[in-house]
Amino acid sequence: MGTRLRLFVCLLCALAESVGAQEAVPDKLVVLTFDDSVRSHYTTVRPILKKYGFGATFFITEGFDFEKDKENYMTWEQIATLSKDGFEIGNHTRDHVAISKENYRQQLEAINQRCQQYEIPRPISFAYPGNKFSRDMISWLQEMGIQYARRGGTPEYAYTEGKGVAVEPGFDHPLLLPSAADARPDWTFADFERGVKQAQFGRIAILQFHGVPDGAHDWVSTTEDKFRSYMHYLKVNDYKVVALRDLEKYLAGGLLPVVEDEVITDRQTLMKAGRSRDEFRVPESKQELMHWSAIMKRHDYTVAESRMVTGLDAATMQRAMNRAGDVKASWKQRSALEVLPYPGGRHPRLGFRDGEYRPRRETKVSIFSPWDDADYLVVDIPEAMWHSKGSGRELLYLAHEDVPTRWDRSEQIVQPSEWTPIKDGLENVIKLPNGVLIKTRVYPRQASVGLEMEVVNNSSEMLSGLDTQNCIMLARMTGFNSQSLEHRRNTMYFTACGNEAENRWVIYSWEKVKRSWGNIHCPCLHSDPQFEDLEPGASQTIRGWVSFYEGNDVEREMNRLWDEGVLEHPKDK
Repeated sequence: MGTRLRLFVCLLCALAESVGAQEAVPDKLVVLTFDDSVRSHYTTVRPILKKYGFGATFFITEGFDFEKDKENYMTWEQIATLSKDGFEIGNHTRDHVAISKENYRQQLEAINQRCQQYEIPRPISFAYPGNKFSRDMISWLQEMGIQYARRGGTPEYAYTEGKGVAVEPGFDHPLLLPSAADARPDWTFADFERGVKQAQFGRIAILQFHGVPDGAHDWVSTTEDKFRSYMHYLKVNDYKVVALRDLEKYLAGGLLPVVEDEVITDRQTLMKAGRSRDEFRVPESKQELMHWSAIMKRHDYTVAESRMVTGLDAATMQRAMNRAGDVKASWKQRSALEVLPYPGGRHPRLGFRDGEYRPRRETKVSIFSPWDDADYLVVDIPEAMWHSKGSGRELLYLAHEDVPTRWDRSEQIVQPSEWTPIKDGLENVIKLPNGVLIKTRVYPRQASVGLEMEVVNNSSEMLSGLDTQNCIMLARMTGFNSQSLEHRRNTMYFTACGNEAENRWVIYSWEKVKRSWGNIHCPCLHSDPQFEDLEPGASQTIRGWVSFYEGNDVEREMNRLWDEGVLEHPKDK
């Protein structure tokens, strides 16, 4: 954790200074890329792409025999025509060599100058020659104005297989975007399909081609007939086919991972274990499907986002979302803030997503804003719970997977659970492998939401040092989601986050709070309490609070809440 936290703090300058409008990734989004300035890009690929109206990026190098072999390589006039046709021209280095600290300026600037000479826009996309990359190269590319860089399918798959993985926005660094497939002469149609069908569940499939055909590099050549069949498939199956630069609206928002290549390690770990990075919860009945469809509709999910929740096909989810009722109506009959289970699928954070791999939805509820009908915050209770074990501290529970818990280390599984209705609210019960229960309850009221967390020690061990981490994520709260700590206030017990005008505030607290803080990268608000030590058979309940305040004196409001004892149970007063 220490290294991660240090990187986390130091990354501020590398993140975007303002929050962009990131769009939800649609299903069937494919990027076509072509390497090495091969002549058939102009003579064969160009007319086929123009026929179908597809975008593409052509990565240009003057390496190999570019200067003298015009039977196999394009001229700069032809490259300029591709640019005038609307295709993107990317940088693939002058000599088709791996970039290094000594050569990167020379290698990239040579292509930039050629582009300027032929009135081609300065490249903002780059492909690693030979698909050889490292984290060190990221800063060099940034210095040269490169915004997007494509790598191959390695190291997730061996280079010889031509396989790869799709891009996961927010997890894959924009300068380390993987190829979902790297075309080879021995490809079957199934190899192509495997690559493009990864373009679902919030992912983008980048396809890597060389020549069509490629007389100078027969080991990566594609026949014209095969290529035509691939493009026909994309057209008749309604794929959206774009250039690498067109991913801007899906990669916007400062979604930079803290550790640039950590997602690669995570993928490799899961692949070795035979696990997917998908975390679907397929509805067990039509009733359950309609229940979650109504909740997702209230959260304004797209059909593609709804598939990330259920794993069902697009047609099924389109019908379900169309038929879903207005879940909000039942809550409107009560004069209470609107609170719903968070569906999952769409990541609840704006940034720092590699700090929350595969978030579990059973710890999360959405509280909708009283000011804007579309806005909501996500309360994560508990995000984490530690306990003392041996000579140190270990995670007893974590609501995501980026750090192993004691159960991960012993290869035991915490079974998923769901929020269920109770009198005046919702309840979730998490049962740990040792029998410990973590019960959380949410009670919506007219101007606030009451929270409870109960730990029941049904184990045979003493539970001590029970520190919790309880988070409110503000990604979907307009005016509250800037990556800044400027609009935060703290008293001894309450913490608050204001909008940019500081006239509207979210106020948060728990009993026995040990630490109140905010995370600049998510952004989020924390009130982290500590339970008393629990002997076997013992339990303890602590209470929390969320409210919305409109005004210019939030410190006075927090003091008022404390004086009124809002965290106390009526029987305690």
